[in-house]
Amino acid sequence: MVVKVKTNFFGQPELEIENPTLRKILLELSNRTEFSIINPVSNRIHGEFKVYLNGVEQEDTSHGIDTVLKEGDKVEVTLIVLSGG
Repeated sequence: MVVKVKTNFFGQPELEIENPTLRKILLELSNRTEFSIINPVSNRIHGEFKVYLNGVEQEDTSHGIDTVLKEGDKVEVTLIVLSGG
């Protein structure tokens, strides 16, 4: 299945993933960018990222990072940029 992902750091890539889950999407996106979005050992999303599925933060989805995607689902990955002075 082709999944379109909206990001604020890598455009809107289309990822071809069989039986996609949020975990698979984030690992593939990490492989294509210089960003480590998910820790593959702990399976936790790094704190500087927010992940949304159909507008709902992934932590609030029924299966979290293991949520299975279906046709038409919208995934958004946002890099939180902090600055100070």
